[in-house]
Amino acid sequence: MKSYYIRNNTNTVSFLSVVRETEEGYMVRITRDLDGYTKVIDEFLPKMLFDSCLRTGYLSEIEESAENAIA
Repeated sequence: MKSYYIRNNTNTVSFLSVVRETEEGYMVRITRDLDGYTKVIDEFLPKMLFDSCLRTGYLSEIEESAENAIA
């Protein structure tokens, strides 16, 4: 399962993990740390939107060593 940092303008830590891929897009899990409170959201993300987020830098892939430190 690949994980990505989510760029945001707040002081929160947010990342997205791809749970499953379908023909239309991805089932993802978004995790946010809001001042010590963890919020987890499961969503569907169309491929076109996912690719756009990667191109614009809104999502950036987490290196495998960093991903293991998060888990």
